[in-house]
Amino acid sequence: MAAFGVHFGSSSACLAVFKDGKTDVVANDLGDRTTPSMVAYTDLEQAVGMAAKQAYIRNTQNTIPCVKKVLGRSMEDPELQSYKDAYAVKVVPNKGEPHFQVEFKGKTTLVSPGTVAEAVFKTMMGIAKSHGDGDIHDSVLTVPTDFTEEQIAATSDAAASGGFNILRIIKEPLAALMAYDVGQLDNKTESCTLVFRLGGESSSVSVVKEHNGLYRIMGSVNSTQLSGTKFTKALTDYLATEFFRQYKLDVTESRRSLSKLNMAAERCKHTLSTLDNASCAVDSLFEGVDFHNNVSRARLENQVGFLMQQCTSLIDAACSDAGISTDQVDKVIVCGGGAKMPLVQKTIKGYIKSAEVLSSIPPDEIIAIGAAKQAGILTGCDATEVKENTENNEIECLSKAVCLRSCSNGATNLQPVFPSLTPLPSRKHETVILGEHQTSLQMDLCECGDLQQPDTADDLAKLVMRDLPEAAKVLVTFHLRREGSLHVTCREETSNKTESVMVEVCS
Repeated sequence: MAAFGVHFGSSSACLAVFKDGKTDVVANDLGDRTTPSMVAYTDLEQAVGMAAKQAYIRNTQNTIPCVKKVLGRSMEDPELQSYKDAYAVKVVPNKGEPHFQVEFKGKTTLVSPGTVAEAVFKTMMGIAKSHGDGDIHDSVLTVPTDFTEEQIAATSDAAASGGFNILRIIKEPLAALMAYDVGQLDNKTESCTLVFRLGGESSSVSVVKEHNGLYRIMGSVNSTQLSGTKFTKALTDYLATEFFRQYKLDVTESRRSLSKLNMAAERCKHTLSTLDNASCAVDSLFEGVDFHNNVSRARLENQVGFLMQQCTSLIDAACSDAGISTDQVDKVIVCGGGAKMPLVQKTIKGYIKSAEVLSSIPPDEIIAIGAAKQAGILTGCDATEVKENTENNEIECLSKAVCLRSCSNGATNLQPVFPSLTPLPSRKHETVILGEHQTSLQMDLCECGDLQQPDTADDLAKLVMRDLPEAAKVLVTFHLRREGSLHVTCREETSNKTESVMVEVCS
């Protein structure tokens, strides 16, 4: 049985699988571990991924990049205007909602952002099928911290239409912590992790507090002014200057030529993430003139140096939002495709010197891997661990009871969810029906060695759901993993609103 983690980014999508107790990214048919989030329409077909990206220069008006920027937005949204200014594809209103106008199979066609995103998810589903067991593809989907409810719903609907069974939607920085098992495997009771994400089209910095396995985002800032495309543009500007210096021709006069140079600069930037030198070559760049230029990593770092100040400014803003200083950060996770650049990692590591930088996972795979681990937890894919222990006649059990605590007439009452000596892992489902005029639910979780002495119980976590329909029915799932972490998910049926916590239980 397999479970999947799906990271749908503005520039690219990444799929990870949790299977047989292991997590890894699944490569596409080309062997690439990420797939461009780009869809193109031609007279013959719809192209998705690298096929769309490679033909972008010849088909800009019918190619839709970065559909994530449009999902869930209205025609009046300022971000939509920014999108229309940046890309050649037309965005027009259709029944009050933004649609893309393209030429497809000889006809002018209106395509909704949801349909475009669905095409990307279907491509990712094709990748997933090569590693799945059966037709059900249980998955966890990630979204940015600043996504609205409309954007989350639109992304989730597109993923579901693409064939994924979405078990849960989690924020990207929390997935980053899950990827590195922060607070899930060790005995440290509290830590502060800064997650720096540098994506292709945006960046974000989040401060996450972990206490006994429970994650809480204390502060977060987002920016479209700092992104991987800004680094590419800086290199493109340098190469355009070099082209003018050599041939006295201004490549910026042609949008097509500038796009060709920009794609060459992007390839060059990627090469310089691992090598000290790269060759940039574009045949017939402008007015039939070929361009060849060698670029060193030092030259690239010199051209993008001004962006490092924005990196540190975002870190300061996130720490200020969280009410902490950089000295209080214990761990740093740098993720996103743009974070592959050594200068970015070096800058952040030098700025937060006291923190441990977690870097064993490729930056553009971290979020998908964390989501896959969460999917594995929700589906119980790690049950193979118990089988192995059972064969050795060693079954780990809970030493203390995990309970729900309530108060009545001044007395504390404990309702056991998992009694002591419960074998690990274990799962339990409960249904809570709210009373009339009751629109919120609070659950207090604790652990206790002696149920006859409820006052000795230790707090684990508190889960609160607000703004629920009256007399709502809430489905509660308790999942106790083998290593002792408790995962609780509450879902209200009619609104599909969910809340969850992860707690490290002393077993």
